[in-house]
Amino acid sequence: MPDFYATAPYRSRPRPCQAATSACLAVLLLLASAPGFAGEPLRDPTRPYTPAERARESTPRFVVNAIIVSPERRVAIVNGRRLTVGASLDGATVIAIEKDQLVLEIDGRRISAGLNEGAMRR
Repeated sequence: MPDFYATAPYRSRPRPCQAATSACLAVLLLLASAPGFAGEPLRDPTRPYTPAERARESTPRFVVNAIIVSPERRVAIVNGRRLTVGASLDGATVIAIEKDQLVLEIDGRRISAGLNEGAMRR
């Protein structure tokens, strides 16, 4: 019995199993470039965090709920707490309170936390 794919109209086309193999190989190459396969070790979810990992992964988050700026005072409500310039929150010191943002200093680095949408502005 002659090979069906060896006849003239099919000679230049890849066989169905070759096309499926090529598609699988392409998918595997894409998956191999994912972060878990790119040399970055995956963390064991059952292993407890070391203090260094806990400090690295638990960066403080600051949610600016409201900012009040007037000639007499500058006040920001951050994570539900009332703060003024010089106050501390979760290891950060308030450097400046501006109309739409709060400037904080953490370990010598300055970061700005913007006013959330729907927050109160006066």
